[in-house]
Amino acid sequence: MRALSASAYWLRGRAALFEGRPQEALSDLLCLVESGHEASHATFALLAAVDTVEAAVQVGDGDVAESQIAMVQEWAQRSGATWARAAGHRLRALVQGGSAAEVSFRAALDVAGAGAQPFEYARTRLLYGEWLRRARRRADARTQLVAAAETFDRLGAGPLRGRALRELALTDRRGADPSTAAGLTVQELRVAQLAADRLTNREIAAQLLISPRTVGHHLANVFPKLGITSRAELARIDFDGDLRLS
Repeated sequence: MRALSASAYWLRGRAALFEGRPQEALSDLLCLVESGHEASHATFALLAAVDTVEAAVQVGDGDVAESQIAMVQEWAQRSGATWARAAGHRLRALVQGGSAAEVSFRAALDVAGAGAQPFEYARTRLLYGEWLRRARRRADARTQLVAAAETFDRLGAGPLRGRALRELALTDRRGADPSTAAGLTVQELRVAQLAADRLTNREIAAQLLISPRTVGHHLANVFPKLGITSRAELARIDFDGDLRLS
């Protein structure tokens, strides 16, 4: 019964993470390591660490991220398991900066046999592609993001495929200029769409890997461009058409 409960919390946490709700995901995933909780389970906690770390990084909980990374890396050293070795490198990349992050991403992709787990391999490529895009290495980012999107499409992983495609759109140099309808940049358009779906600034920030303050800055630009004055009006914008109020 404990294993069944743990698997339910893990899957619910994963769903929240992939749908861009990292705080909700982290709350569920931490139940797996919370002593005395009905879902506390050492094996599931280890398997779910890849999700727990990603959620923790997105919400800015460095302590949780570090403890979970240490658990995975310890298991990798003890067992030599391919998934743990690759995950250890990937998770370390998420908390590192500069060239060290790229070294870890590359190490994760280069682990012998890592490609035999296509879903996790594609997640690594997605995260690496996002990192490359933020580093303004658009061509390199596209290589990783296209490969990730193709794998997610083949596996039916809709939310992650959508995330990869959104990142791909941001690698388009033309998207850096106000060239969309109503003069919105690609990033402003994406922020507006997520806000129209009633996501909070923090949830939008976590999904786009930017700060809540940057989200607020984008929305401040979006409102006058669309001729509106509130978030409530965003729900009435025709995002599939000419970006006018319906």
